[in-house]
Amino acid sequence: MSAALALKDVSRILGVQGYQIQHAFMTGAVPEPEQRISGRRIFEDADVQRLAVHFKVKIAAAEAAAEPVEA
Repeated sequence: MSAALALKDVSRILGVQGYQIQHAFMTGAVPEPEQRISGRRIFEDADVQRLAVHFKVKIAAAEAAAEPVEA
């Protein structure tokens, strides 16, 4: 099972600001993650990969591994 990441984790992994990721969702450039906990987006590996492609960032699989978000 893949790790569930919060926006701040994805922002750190990709090296972009959180507002840039949110803007990509709001404009429809990238589909939003399907999963939410308490109204917060939860990112799976596939979501991070889609964002990496959008922002033209290369990430290693090891970088995507972070502490899972606690429910």
